Formats: sequence, structure tokens, C-alpha cells
Amino acid sequence: MAGNQSLERGLAVLELLDRTEVDLGVRDIARELGLSPTIVQRLVHTLAANGFVAQASETRRYRLGYRSVVLGSTMRREDRLLSAVTRELTQLADQHHLNGYLGVLREGGALYLDSIQSSGPISVRVLPGSHINMHSTAIGKMLLSTLADDTARAVLGPEPLQTYTAATRTSVDAVLADLAAIRRQDFAIVNGENIDSLASAAALIRDAGGQPVAAISVAFLSTERGAISLERAVRLVREAAHRCSQSIGYSGPPPSVAAPEVNEETP
Repeated sequence: MAGNQSLERGLAVLELLDRTEVDLGVRDIARELGLSPTIVQRLVHTLAANGFVAQASETRRYRLGYRSVVLGSTMRREDRLLSAVTRELTQLADQHHLNGYLGVLREGGALYLDSIQSSGPISVRVLPGSHINMHSTAIGKMLLSTLADDTARAVLGPEPLQTYTAATRTSVDAVLADLAAIRRQDFAIVNGENIDSLASAAALIRDAGGQPVAAISVAFLSTERGAISLERAVRLVREAAHRCSQSIGYSGPPPSVAAPEVNEETP
């Protein structure tokens, strides 16, 4: 086997238990995988100690453990979330000509997971896995607001922050002030800070425990004749984020139906 042989063998054990409807003993696993019982015994002992397999006390046979089940349920949750986000952002693109984005915090920064382009006059395309500008986009600030200020300061890095337009915040303290407002109002807006004349609004997606797991945003050309208002964009993205949250078990109250107070100069 190429790579880490013990890891590959352990994964083979998990795959076998996943596709087998009955519990298996050490000799059963060894026979199916062409390994010695001694090696299999060592593998299942390690997997059991870490919760990935469980042994039935009466038969001494093995099945998948709770940690494997949790990993599977997490993947199913993410599948439900991606399906819900795609549906919501597609509807916003089709009905309101809004470009839509999904993003998450990852490894000291934030990444785009998906984007839906509208048929409107501007298209801002991003590739899944591409970096989110944390200090100049609504989705970046929304995700950044879930962190403590000290952590957010570390993520932002040294000053001056990169300038994209004349409206870009280049001071960490200015961004932290934005984050304080975002936490109070539970949405983020940016107008021309990342791309001239491009306005965007973002809201958090929360899991069953109320914890933020992602954010979605919408963007549009604010200078176009007949463009949607920023207040309306905020309301739409908050409602969409709430429905996405419900898809993964969130049961908190929906956003207020009252028009949000939006200051287009600052989030």
C-alpha cells in the first residue's frame, strides 16, 4: 500500500463496517481485508479507544462507533446546508438580480464555498476555496464579527490593511468598530469598500445550537438605475439565512420584519 499503511488499513476497516449490515469479529474483518488477525486486533483496538468503532459486549463483534456516526451526520448536515443555500441564492439571483455567496471561517481566514451569479449588469465570480477579503466585504466582516476582538485583530494582521477603493477601511480599529455594530444589528453591509459602487449585505447561518457555522451575502451595483435598496437587500439576505439555518436544525426566532436601520456610509 502507498502512503501511511496503518491509516489506510484503519480506513479499510471503517469502510468494511460501514457497508456490512451485521457486526463483524476480528477474524471476519481479517478474512475480508486479507490481513492477519493480529494486525486487525491492533487496528480495532485503536479505533475503539477513539470511539470510531464499538464492540458488542455479548458477541465481542464490532460495528461503527459514535464518532463515525457523528462524522456522517455532520456531512449530511453540510449537504442539507449546501442544498438550502443553493436554492435560496438562486432564488435571489433570479427574482432580485442579486449575486450570492456562501463563506466560512477557515484556518485564520475565510473562504468562499459557493457563489450564484445573477443576470444583472455586474458579475463578481469567485471560485470555491478562494480567499475572502475579511475587512472589505460584507461576508468577511460578518464572519469576522463572530470572533473576539483580539482574535479578529490577529486575523486582520498588520496595518495598513490592503486598499481596494477609496472607501476601504485600512485601520484595524475602524474595522473593529464596524464589527461592534454588526454584532448589535446581526447583519453586515458594505458599500463600495471592496469594489467601487458594489453594495453587499450579509447574514449568519446558525446550527441547531445557535452557533454560527457560515454566512451568506448578496451583492449588486448600487449605482444602477432601479437597483434594489440596501435595506431591502438586508431583509432578503437575513430571511434567506434564517431559512438556511432552519435546514440544519436552528429553531430560533426569525429576523424582525421591521425595516432595518441602514446607514450606507458605515455597517
